Amino acid sequence: MKKITLWASMAVLAALLIISCGGPAEKTENKQQKPDSVVAGTEKDSVVIPAAEKPQTVDERIREIKQWYAEAQKLGMKNCVVKTRVRKDGLPSMKLPYDQVVKTCKLNDVYELIQGDFKGHEWSYTVNIYKKKGKIFFVFNEGGEEAWSWEKRYYCDQNENLIRMLEWESNDETALTGPGKEVKIDSLKPKIQDNIQLYLKDIDFVLAKK
Repeated sequence: MKKITLWASMAVLAALLIISCGGPAEKTENKQQKPDSVVAGTEKDSVVIPAAEKPQTVDERIREIKQWYAEAQKLGMKNCVVKTRVRKDGLPSMKLPYDQVVKTCKLNDVYELIQGDFKGHEWSYTVNIYKKKGKIFFVFNEGGEEAWSWEKRYYCDQNENLIRMLEWESNDETALTGPGKEVKIDSLKPKIQDNIQLYLKDIDFVLAKK
């Protein structure tokens, strides 16, 4: 009877040892067999990042500007506020008064035009500053002095940086024809405002009149 009890005890002890050894192994195996939850989580939490937009080339931007310019031209000069201020110019011994005129036109909810017409002793020039949603995209300037005449065109990117400037000049009163000369842009002064300071100064002179 004692032998039976001893064998029974040993059998129970062996069973307990097998169970205790097998338990953690099964848990470890279960943990190793759960990659599905990681993959699922990765799929749910993953964010699809769109490919970066291709930068707009200068030629593409200029085509866009020409389209906007054509749209603004079709709208015509409307909703304009006109201001005039007299400035004297000429020889020190005989300065004469000349009207300086600025028109600020709200063409529609998108386009705006600032036009300046300036004159002095034997010189004159006109400047047209085109804006779309408050930002300058194109500037057109033409003028003359005695036998010299010129035309300039300024093209801007979406941040009002100058991307191309074309210039025509004539010293014999002939028509300004043919392709314009491309002017090198100063990398230290990329903003359009830096390149049309003279025009802006004349515009401010007129608009400052109370």
